[in-house]
Amino acid sequence: MLRPLIALSAFIAIAACGAASTSETKATGPAVATTTIEATAFLTENAPPPDGAADTKGDGVLRDANNRPFSYALLGEKLPDFSATMADGKVFESAALNRWTVIDVWGAWCSDCVADGPYVAALERAIAQDPDLDFISIHVPASKARATPEEMFGKYGSLDAYFEAAGYVLPTVLDTDGSLRETLNINWTPTYLLVSPDGVVRGFRTDLSVAGSEPVKDFLRDVARVKKIVGNAQGPMMGPAGVMGITGTTPFTLSAIEAAFPGHTVVSTTEGEGAKAQPVFQVRAPGTESPRFIVEADWSRGFVGRVRTNDPTVEGPNGMRVGTTRYSDLRQDELASCETHGAGGEFSITCKSSDAPPYFSLYFRTDQTGAPPLAQMSFYPPVPAPSPG
Repeated sequence: MLRPLIALSAFIAIAACGAASTSETKATGPAVATTTIEATAFLTENAPPPDGAADTKGDGVLRDANNRPFSYALLGEKLPDFSATMADGKVFESAALNRWTVIDVWGAWCSDCVADGPYVAALERAIAQDPDLDFISIHVPASKARATPEEMFGKYGSLDAYFEAAGYVLPTVLDTDGSLRETLNINWTPTYLLVSPDGVVRGFRTDLSVAGSEPVKDFLRDVARVKKIVGNAQGPMMGPAGVMGITGTTPFTLSAIEAAFPGHTVVSTTEGEGAKAQPVFQVRAPGTESPRFIVEADWSRGFVGRVRTNDPTVEGPNGMRVGTTRYSDLRQDELASCETHGAGGEFSITCKSSDAPPYFSLYFRTDQTGAPPLAQMSFYPPVPAPSPG
């Protein structure tokens, strides 16, 4: 997972951090209310702009009076593929994004971004506690023509110096020449993007620092709303971040399982025979008798301990599906977590996303092709913290 409410006592309006201009980083004094609308709402595909939005720059983009855009060109489209170096020297590949991810596009040269800094730090900390959400920031220049270190970092001189002065650190991709800014079609900073596991840009918004009393909480509420909408439209998905509404504290009860799998039929039954028989819940898709998911208990805690599926309609990370995805389709980073079991011609391969819950596992059953198909996917919820006292 890519990881490392402070209220501002007053917001000082500064010049726009949108398309490059000679006045982008100059202060203009205390904020003056020039419009009743602000382009700070969380927008999704085809969301209409509010009344009062105007094409203030003559480029066809509707903006508020402070030039913040009410739209983003890539909403509803695949995030463009890109590769870049991070501040820690590692290489970042956009193709590796396989979970819900918040992308913060910003610059230390941009005063609006600096004003957003405390909120972004709080947002990153909150996302770090969410097993279903990742965060990454991309530091961009004002334009390709203003991409020297002096122009990008100003008085700070470097990104490290900026973070030291700001008192927080973010996982940051470096756009050293403005090419990422162009690739991502950024015409305002700060810009926040929400990308779904299938790589589609699902949400967009601008400044947090001028967006009400609880911008971080509101942002996360918007993320949850979009995830629910997209999940309902796409059908069931399972991965390291979980499956539908299952959490580490979901009780192993009929009512709790029904609440976690809305729209499904939940049937209580048993697996195994005799002394080895164990109660499970079958989660069935509407109008079918075959289980889409099997829910098992962790009897030591009384919560759900495992959810598994062999239903080919359930999508896993990177489009994995039972019966279709083969072991040979896995990437190198996925293969590193795989172990082979068995002897005498009978083998199985299990791959786990981590060493302890929450984790996600893939089970491959060998066949004569030498490229075993995916036979089962399982999710093990996180273990809840013990109650105090």
